Amino acid sequence: MLNINEHFALSRRTTLESRTMGIVEQYNGTTGAERRFPQPSPNGLATNRKLVGVEGKWYDVTSFVHRHPGGEIINYFINKDATDVFRSVHPKGGEHLIKYLKAVGSYTNSVTEDPFNRDMRELYNRLQKEGYFKPDLRWYAKKYAVCLVLLSLVITFVAGFQSSWAHGLAGVFLALFWQQNGMLMHDILHHQAFDNQRLTYLAGLVVAPLSFGMSANWWRDEHWVHHVLLNSVSYEDNFVDPQMWEPVWAQNTKLFPLFQTHIQALLIKIQHIIFIPVCMIAGRFGIIIDSMKRETDLGTWAAFCVHWIAMALLLSLLPNWEERCLFYGVAMLGEGVLHIQLLISHYSKDMYQKEEMHDMEFYRYQVMQNINITNPWWMDWFHGGLNFHIEHHCFPRVPRHCMRQVGSMIQELCRKHDVPYDTTGFFNAVWRTLVGLHQAQKLFKLDPR
Repeated sequence: MLNINEHFALSRRTTLESRTMGIVEQYNGTTGAERRFPQPSPNGLATNRKLVGVEGKWYDVTSFVHRHPGGEIINYFINKDATDVFRSVHPKGGEHLIKYLKAVGSYTNSVTEDPFNRDMRELYNRLQKEGYFKPDLRWYAKKYAVCLVLLSLVITFVAGFQSSWAHGLAGVFLALFWQQNGMLMHDILHHQAFDNQRLTYLAGLVVAPLSFGMSANWWRDEHWVHHVLLNSVSYEDNFVDPQMWEPVWAQNTKLFPLFQTHIQALLIKIQHIIFIPVCMIAGRFGIIIDSMKRETDLGTWAAFCVHWIAMALLLSLLPNWEERCLFYGVAMLGEGVLHIQLLISHYSKDMYQKEEMHDMEFYRYQVMQNINITNPWWMDWFHGGLNFHIEHHCFPRVPRHCMRQVGSMIQELCRKHDVPYDTTGFFNAVWRTLVGLHQAQKLFKLDPR
């Protein structure tokens, strides 16, 4: 992904002319699930300190911010209640971390808590008590065994057959190998296989740079920001959800100030046409290049080298460049489906400015901003847990194979509190994304800039 600071530096916070506002409001209309619950404030405490609220207590993190393993994301929760975010992203819910911090004050919410959020917190406690957050190494070891079977099929069809159809089929198996490793990377870095950070790092090396060809560290850092600041922008802070921003299309009106060049304007006019081709053709190379540009870890670079040496050896087994292009081209296009899977659960949802997002209760916001993909259980392997996006964003550490059970619990609470639970088929989710891109490009034409 490109650095957006240059785009923000060129742009100012703008609004469409009044003649377009009716259309924008219709496009960005609320779902009825929006409810604002203003954040508590650390009144009476030192204003020159950086405080984070967790479970009713203020913690002074001034000297810890620069050492935070999760990076600068902690700065977006200074002087805010971060209870649900804190518990969702840290191994063991952060219980082993909070004891090392000293509380400097306490707080209560100034308004009655959202009943839905209260019930979801109770569900979190229930899941914790019943062991749903316990990492399941055995289950994920079986999933990686499937990846090894796919890799053996790739080698067999490349080295053991001379026909083009066999080499094309080997490309299909390689695409599945990449896709499944990418999904394993996602789960492992969410601490679904290990609580231990070192083991998580080592497993990430295997499934990401070694097997898939991209950096696990780069992806992890962006993905955690995506989780805690989902579908949000902040013009003042030069911020946008990094996994919801691409320089070649604008799926929402809140992204319009980021686009300044004539080339970008041209691409936005045809974004609903180029979305699928770009995902499938450029998706893999895009994330590989982006992750390499930002990677400094020597272990990751060693894994990169092994990956590309192994890929070169595999290609050398094919008789000519036509067969090599066929094999790698099929694999690249097949793996491109993963990049579509990654986006359709969010792209047709609205975006919010960061402060607006902070004023919405965590669980209600997560349910509101995600789409689940409906499919039979025997297709769960293909979607790799991305079909349970609502459950995953509410409880990121729940292992993939528990999602169906957790989903039924969340649906029950959504029915109880009349919170929309958005689920649809894969192809309809793609269609909704394309329709949203088409609507956005029509609004972009009306932008007075």
